[in-house]
Amino acid sequence: MTIAVLGEALIDLIEGLDGAYRPHLGGSPFNVAIGLARQGVEVAYLSPLGGDAFGDQLSAALTAEGVLLPGVPRSVRPTSLALVNVDPKGLPSYTLYREGIADKDTSYEQVRAHLPPQLRLFHTGSLAITPSQLPKIRQLFEYLRNRRVLISVDINIRLGASADTQTYLAGVLSLVEFCDIVKASDEDLLALRLGDDLQEVASKVFDLMSGGILVLTEGQGGAQLFSKAGVVSKPSYPIAQVADTIGAGDTFHSAFLASLERQNLLRASVSQMSISSLEQALDYACAAAAINVSRVGCTPPTYDEVRQFIAAARR
Repeated sequence: MTIAVLGEALIDLIEGLDGAYRPHLGGSPFNVAIGLARQGVEVAYLSPLGGDAFGDQLSAALTAEGVLLPGVPRSVRPTSLALVNVDPKGLPSYTLYREGIADKDTSYEQVRAHLPPQLRLFHTGSLAITPSQLPKIRQLFEYLRNRRVLISVDINIRLGASADTQTYLAGVLSLVEFCDIVKASDEDLLALRLGDDLQEVASKVFDLMSGGILVLTEGQGGAQLFSKAGVVSKPSYPIAQVADTIGAGDTFHSAFLASLERQNLLRASVSQMSISSLEQALDYACAAAAINVSRVGCTPPTYDEVRQFIAAARR
């Protein structure tokens, strides 16, 4: 087993042009698992799904994409909801319904019991690293480090996810030192309240990582990667029209991890990853994200789609 994913699978109720809200399967870790599977990467999803009809739909979608559900029992709790409003530029805002829901209905011991054998990378983040979830996440990270499993986190800041913003942000930062790969958007980093200059904040977060890789996405500005081997950046790929940006970061990160796996780099420590290999993964992820934003909702592309898109772009 290459990668395991832990975190929310929920229903995005997305506002349409007519003002009506329509359900879409979502949640950042759920999207990453789907994205990895479409890239041909073996991946398991470890969070419990709801015992309701939405949980049935999420389970069916994961299974149809080839994501493994390694014996994790279904929860009796309902599936979480997110109300999504999209502005004229295609940027989403979220109102979250997260009390007494299924994906939080698990413990450190239960997650550890379902970790696949031969695991190379563990991914989590987003709503799985809010204050109520931190104790089990820290235990998992300590255990995984001892097993020499790479740890990936998309911090994906959602300020509405916790009533205590200061505790929430401090908790996110406290996890960074455990991580081999941290993905963050420009909005995520500035939301950490470490300063107003994006590059300075990125440097501060990278310094906390003690040798990991920080991947910074900047929407139409492309992406940057910080590692001990150096700093590289890639511009975004142009597309004819942006449908919306829902799931763009999730698609980006799943493609980045898939590229590392395809280059056989997840067997090594991040210190052994060359800057040229990381640059290749960064460019590949930018291409995948461009395809996603040309579609409505989070719709990660396949490996063949990304390769054809890159070849057509000729850059």
